[in-house]
Amino acid sequence: RVWNAETGKKELMLEGHTSRVTSASFSHDDRHIISSSYDKTVRVWNAEIGKEELMLEGHIDWVISASFSHDDRHIVSSSDDNTVRVWNVEIGKEELMLEGHTNRVNSASFSHDGRYIVSSSDDNTVRVWNAEIGKEELMLEGHTN
Repeated sequence: RVWNAETGKKELMLEGHTSRVTSASFSHDDRHIISSSYDKTVRVWNAEIGKEELMLEGHIDWVISASFSHDDRHIVSSSDDNTVRVWNVEIGKEELMLEGHTNRVNSASFSHDGRYIVSSSDDNTVRVWNAEIGKEELMLEGHTN
């Protein structure tokens, strides 16, 4: 559901996911909304009329988070399948699968310049990836729980 922050009234109902929705956020230009779900999909919606414009499939377990790159041309998603995936919005296809985490990946997002992706996981690590080639650049350890 999309709510008007000033009036508190419901503006849109986004219907399409077949299981729990785990995250939702606006694109940087506010023209689209992205959502992720336990139905293993990421969906992109027209923020003005609520119409689904794109469904991204590829994760083999729950999708926990999804977010746009700063230029809104790519999406990064994280999943219970221990992966991070990068999607091209224009063609609706997966471009990269980032593997290295050994447990559920709770979040992933692009750096402002789009060169890096940071991800956090139940394996108690934060990892920094090269967003162009998918190579792990840095693993930050120290969290114990």
